[in-house]
Amino acid sequence: MIEIPVERRARYLRNCRILAIASSLTALLYLKWLLFDARPENPLLFYLLVTAEVFNVIQAAGFWYTISIQKWTEPLPADFASSQETIDVFITVCGEPAEIVEPTIRGALAMRHPRKKVWVLDDGRSPEIEWLARRLGAGYLVRANRRGAKAGNINAALARTTGHFVLILDADHVPKPQFLERTLGLFADRRVAFVQTPQVYANRSSNRVAAGSHEQQALFYGPILRGKSAAGAVFSCGTNVVFRRSALAAVGGMPEDSITEDLRVSLILARAGYRSEYVPLVLAEGMGPVDVAGYFSQQARWARGGLEIMLRRRPFFFGMGLPAGVQYGLSFAYWFTGWAYLSYLVLPVAYLLFGQRPVQVPNQYPAYFLPYIVTTMLTMAYAADFRLTYRAVWFTLASFPVHIGALRSAILGRARRFVVTSKAGAIRSLRPARVHVLVLAVLGLAAVLGFARMGLTPAVMNNVAFVVGHTSIVYGFVRYSLKPEEESAGVMETAEERAPVRAAIVDEEGV
Repeated sequence: MIEIPVERRARYLRNCRILAIASSLTALLYLKWLLFDARPENPLLFYLLVTAEVFNVIQAAGFWYTISIQKWTEPLPADFASSQETIDVFITVCGEPAEIVEPTIRGALAMRHPRKKVWVLDDGRSPEIEWLARRLGAGYLVRANRRGAKAGNINAALARTTGHFVLILDADHVPKPQFLERTLGLFADRRVAFVQTPQVYANRSSNRVAAGSHEQQALFYGPILRGKSAAGAVFSCGTNVVFRRSALAAVGGMPEDSITEDLRVSLILARAGYRSEYVPLVLAEGMGPVDVAGYFSQQARWARGGLEIMLRRRPFFFGMGLPAGVQYGLSFAYWFTGWAYLSYLVLPVAYLLFGQRPVQVPNQYPAYFLPYIVTTMLTMAYAADFRLTYRAVWFTLASFPVHIGALRSAILGRARRFVVTSKAGAIRSLRPARVHVLVLAVLGLAAVLGFARMGLTPAVMNNVAFVVGHTSIVYGFVRYSLKPEEESAGVMETAEERAPVRAAIVDEEGV
């Protein structure tokens, strides 16, 4: 997570606003040239470029707005001696091995609160997990079926517990002792339904996929969620979140009609008049996906769930307020990023293979595009406190097959299933990156044929430069598919060796 020291926050926020204004001006100049001055050559490619660029400018403008309104919510430690609230800690488990679950149970039991009860919600019905929970002193709950996946598991536990508040932890997210002290104080406002805290990955130093996933979401759990907090649009992220039980009861518990129940319940609670808060302090550490297949599975679940809510659940409502509506709209629109990136892949290939380009005067393009892209990247880097990594960028862009597949599935309404992201061991396989291998082949062929057909002209060199950039982005997942772990992390497993311990897959009906 990207944090800013207290003494630098005022200057940081001021500079974010200055950079946001500068980026907005260069973006407007670029769009003015593209929409009104550029002369289309191939109409189809021109409108493809325009659509992608307008989408990205809107997304960028949303980011500039978000970082300009950031707020920091860091309540003082709560005084439990003078209060009477009780809290249930739910650790959701579904097939994770005991060595992952045990640190989470121990961390939950070590949290400072005199009236807490820790429960292991085991949808895997594992005798080993039951023995572990009882040995450590935690409660152990199972249910007759697994209907509703994680949401159903939580609802079943809510019916059997009584705490005023509920902390939800995934099986691999180990809380720190001060977790409850730094969050429960915000519930003094009776309108607050839940308090979300960041997710960070403890295995980022030993696994390159986990590291990339951690770096990708660092911007989200830093300036983006701080901005959403100011706009009243914080949404639950599924773990490391404390709910007010009475608020959940008022809306019928966790919704079981979505594979992203965390986002869905956030919107339902907002519609019911509740508020949410975000505490930008690292109060728990979890395990990130350990291979490309696991990462894509995680991203596909989030994308599919978000797009289904946007297309089928009427997430916006009268009374939401414009700032919150804008923030939720930006969150949903993020899952179209892959389509924009696919457009950028098509454009240089179209020119190098077929001599077709979107505009007739490509030499003017850099004069307008470069100031826009430079100020945009500078603003993003500064908002990230210059900790934005190239890996974080390509983890986002090279996930385009996931975004495309998620939209197709959301539109077609295919049967949903909840896939538990495996954290137990990395699988070395090119299968998750087969689309990337195909893209690399097409990019390479386009560059070779472009040189052969048209020579070293400025237009060819410009498009080959884009091909080189795309290659450096797409190649990353091919490399990580073959070697997801760091050099010193030990021996990897093949797909065949890993198969017996893969995490369970539970569909909507618990099959």
